[in-house]
Amino acid sequence: MEQLPDDMLANVLGRLPPSSLAASRCVRKRWCSIIDARRLLRADLLPLRVEAFFCNSYILFENSFLFACPSAARRIPGGHLDFFDDDDVSRVAMDHCNGLLLHYEMVVNPATRQWATWPPRPQHLDNLCTSYNLCVSLVYDPMVSPNHYEVFLIPLLPPGCNDDDRRSSSGDDHRVLLQQEWPPTPYTAFVFSSTKEWRWEERSFVRHCQGAEAAETIADMMHIESRRERKGVYFRRSLYVHCLNDSVMRLSLSDDKYQIIKPPAALAQNKTKTSDRYVSSYLGKSKKGVYSALVDLDGPQFRVWLLSEFSAGQTEWVLKCNVSLEAVVNFAVHNEKYGADGPWIINDKKSSNREKETQPTAQEEEFAEWDFDNGAIIPQTKGKDNWLHLIYFLGFHPYKEIAFLCISQTSVISYHLNSSKVQYLGTIDIPEMENGFLYTPCWMGELSEKNKA
Repeated sequence: MEQLPDDMLANVLGRLPPSSLAASRCVRKRWCSIIDARRLLRADLLPLRVEAFFCNSYILFENSFLFACPSAARRIPGGHLDFFDDDDVSRVAMDHCNGLLLHYEMVVNPATRQWATWPPRPQHLDNLCTSYNLCVSLVYDPMVSPNHYEVFLIPLLPPGCNDDDRRSSSGDDHRVLLQQEWPPTPYTAFVFSSTKEWRWEERSFVRHCQGAEAAETIADMMHIESRRERKGVYFRRSLYVHCLNDSVMRLSLSDDKYQIIKPPAALAQNKTKTSDRYVSSYLGKSKKGVYSALVDLDGPQFRVWLLSEFSAGQTEWVLKCNVSLEAVVNFAVHNEKYGADGPWIINDKKSSNREKETQPTAQEEEFAEWDFDNGAIIPQTKGKDNWLHLIYFLGFHPYKEIAFLCISQTSVISYHLNSSKVQYLGTIDIPEMENGFLYTPCWMGELSEKNKA
């Protein structure tokens, strides 16, 4: 193969099915260059654009809702999550990574209507799972391994730190526990990989630059009042975990090392305030890497930082955006009040059959793919409303520097971090929306137990 001319090798590689061709990029640098230079890999099979959002409700907890253009909903045949064999299976999405959704005890691909269950988690982790001290994250990279994925159970605190354990232990024992080093080295996470023997395994990570960084303690890492699930972000062979005290734990999956990254200074100053319902912090990824966001309803104010990483593990948070959301809130409420629903609608399982029978309207054809580059610069307004609007952060656009927000649990808007352009996407009619995240479809790979080694 090394002696073949590039054109002949490209002809050979071009005959492979898409999943095998994507895997071939990882064999040799030369192969990767040939595949990319000649655009052999079909871009329409990869997760390259935002098509929808999946949203969850506090009270309608039996299913996740799809928020998308009607035409986009038709392109995602499993978007209503109505194709599972078992009606008792939970259809609430917990996480998303490059086209796959993580549900309770299963991984789902709505674009291909495929799903695969993963084995029950280790029993000794149940205590952590019920006390918000565990991060559950999905890792899937179709460019590296299109048929395989991993699920990580990452302890944010050790056992014994939840409310029941504190009440049952003595004060001295609890104080000793709080002064212990966390995360320890080695640090143990629990991983289910579809490439192995279909079981959970322990995976150890050692601290990056042992002795060169100050160790945290359990007390440092605790944020007792926080009851919001913390998520992980997969980016360039690393998993970035949002810790309870807003620090970020970077798990390098290539060399099994971890690093604790302090939160942005302004976020750290709000550390005592983030337990209040008026301030929320988030972790996500966008065009240039990993981002941290802070939504402060007292203002309301929106701040975003980009994590810049240098050699030898040096990191720095760079402020990208620090704006008042007062005008954005008024813009969203105004559009909702006057019936400007926008081209995106909420779809659920009950409406799926009706939608399949109807033909797309002229408006649906016009918005076959949302143009996030457009938008309006809205004028700043003076004076505050006489009531507080809830603002939910839905995520960052993975390929553009755009943030998505839900205003007052109903109006969804996109906000351009660089130009301050605002777009009204539509209305989410979900009672007591709990959370949501954007979805990028992927038509590669195959989810089944036969793919295990």
